[in-house]
Amino acid sequence: MRDMRLERYIWIVPLLLSSCFQEDEMVPSHETGDLTVGVAQMGPYYGRQIYYDLTGNLEVASNPVAAWDLSFESASGGWEIRLNTSMFMYAGNSYDTAFSEPLSPGGLEMVFDASSGNPDSTAIGDWTYETGEGTFSKKQVYLLDLGSNELGIARGTLKVQFGISGEDYTVRYGDPGSDTTVVIQRDPSRRIVHFSFQNGVLDLEPPTDTWSLLFTRYTTMLVTDDGEYYPYIVAGVLLNPEKVSAAPDMEKEFGELDLADTLALVLRTDADVIGYSWKEYDFDGGFYTIVPGKQFMIRNRDGYYYKLRFIDFYNDTGEKGFPKFEFVRL
Repeated sequence: MRDMRLERYIWIVPLLLSSCFQEDEMVPSHETGDLTVGVAQMGPYYGRQIYYDLTGNLEVASNPVAAWDLSFESASGGWEIRLNTSMFMYAGNSYDTAFSEPLSPGGLEMVFDASSGNPDSTAIGDWTYETGEGTFSKKQVYLLDLGSNELGIARGTLKVQFGISGEDYTVRYGDPGSDTTVVIQRDPSRRIVHFSFQNGVLDLEPPTDTWSLLFTRYTTMLVTDDGEYYPYIVAGVLLNPEKVSAAPDMEKEFGELDLADTLALVLRTDADVIGYSWKEYDFDGGFYTIVPGKQFMIRNRDGYYYKLRFIDFYNDTGEKGFPKFEFVRL
């Protein structure tokens, strides 16, 4: 459900979403863990992104949601570029290579990255092409709508053109009064490299093998009663896309779930499997409630299975944005 003070929408053509599945692997021999309680302190305006580790029950890293604008795939040979959808960013491809030409969203198909994390459903899309001599940029110019910050203040638009310099990225960007080009170097120790138009390259996401869940605002697709899709800012949980898989379970009570129950589920690596729908908004009362009986089975980065459920969305002083959850290693 929606918090109308923070979350807004815009009509667009729906994105195609698909699912990814993680292959089964042997579970290391172990003892069942104890019931553990964790809290992610996002804040009342969901202003922090929090990387959380289930193995150690701790916050590994965090950053303001407005700290970055773009992320760049860092693995050798990959060229995926993503937007910061926690800021409601979206983009349109002009299919023109002339950077000096003015752009407006009126003549473009403006789209969002899919919250599933599907690489085939990004706003920037496939901006490169291959020949026998290597990988090259199509040099098409995009219009980026920078969305709005956590207080709902619009951040404007930029023209952007992506290029390739050896193994690295180049980003040319500007508005009517500026034209800047920067190089984004790959970092082999990182899954992605973050970039801010204001502050340059940033070291934000911790190493992939140190975290399980990302608590954050993000843009996802909702559906009206008439079946129309529209994007909406929500507060929820995204998976570590390379190390974690999950599935919801509402068939049993939380206390009854055990390791054998994972065999009946298809654990998926879609980033938004846990997502935001473990809570709902009470429009009459003006507050969030936790959906009863909704829990998740998770295969964590450490190879063990966990069951997890949310128990609150408020802190001790009644502020929202502090999801509390309990989990057990199975």
